[in-house]
Amino acid sequence: MQESQSLPASMQGFVAEILMLRLFSILEESVRETACRVACGVAYRNGAIAAPIRRCNNLNDALNQFKTYNRRRPLQCLRFTNVSQTNDSVKYVISNREPFLVKLSLHSADFDEMRKVRNHIAHRYKNTYQDYKRIIIHRYGAYIRQTPGVFLISTARSTRSKIEEYYIKIKVIINDITNG
Repeated sequence: MQESQSLPASMQGFVAEILMLRLFSILEESVRETACRVACGVAYRNGAIAAPIRRCNNLNDALNQFKTYNRRRPLQCLRFTNVSQTNDSVKYVISNREPFLVKLSLHSADFDEMRKVRNHIAHRYKNTYQDYKRIIIHRYGAYIRQTPGVFLISTARSTRSKIEEYYIKIKVIINDITNG
């Protein structure tokens, strides 16, 4: 993260926004991959064996089972962008007591905050702005008009920038959900 200091100030926020999009994409994909592996009964990194409700043969089978198993109408698309959507996507195949889902639930507030920042960067709609504004108020105690890029790189009120915090949190979440 220190290398970004050599960029012109006008570009640092832009790079931070792109980095945030990529980091959240990695988190989302890791949650999806871990859910598929748990559905296949693969061992966690700590050696514990996953015990899904319905064991799948491979990753494609797991994705298909998530969409169709025990559902009156198949899901058109699976969503792994927050904890509740992940639970809805896998609920008939993976027990909600499975360590993967339990540990993911422990990180739901961080996951949701990162999703809201990511959504505002990616879409810039009025409703994404409202969610983003709530995050600014929570962080600073009042609304401060700040672009997402400035919000992500600012160290004015803390020693660590928000993009660094998110990077660390994503590593912790991925480590927790894959460790069992």
